[in-house]
Amino acid sequence: MKIRRATPDDAGGINAVYNPFILESAATFETEPITDADRRAWLDRLAGDPRYPALVAEDGAGAVCGFANAAPFDSRAAYRTSVKTSVFVAPDAAGKGVGRGLYEALFEALSGADIHRAYALIVAPNPASVALHERFGFAHVATLDEVGRKFGRYHSVMWFEKRL
Repeated sequence: MKIRRATPDDAGGINAVYNPFILESAATFETEPITDADRRAWLDRLAGDPRYPALVAEDGAGAVCGFANAAPFDSRAAYRTSVKTSVFVAPDAAGKGVGRGLYEALFEALSGADIHRAYALIVAPNPASVALHERFGFAHVATLDEVGRKFGRYHSVMWFEKRL
């Protein structure tokens, strides 16, 4: 496995990992697949700011098998030192250390940035994601009960915080 910074050329690979989560699970509250053009625009918005790295993991064949990123917590200026982090791994790469490797690289990339707190939002239940985040020093700070509706049912979201 190789982990590196994402480029706009990775849009299709990232979407190949992420869009099935949109269409088949409540792990994300997106409801429509992301187009490659929108993904490239997203990568362009994140590029160049050390607070918002985007990384991909490639398998032995060079295909994207996971990605992680930090994004603005909120667009208002006072939140500039807080980020939301995400990590998604293709189902066939789950349990092989891809998520761990991506988060190691993500927090290494964030170590030189002006970041005070990182937040992760996890749709409940998701014990594997909770375990990964706790391994990286995140603590559960809140649960928003039935805050989102997807596939005809309500889902709760657990908020995790990491002090940097």
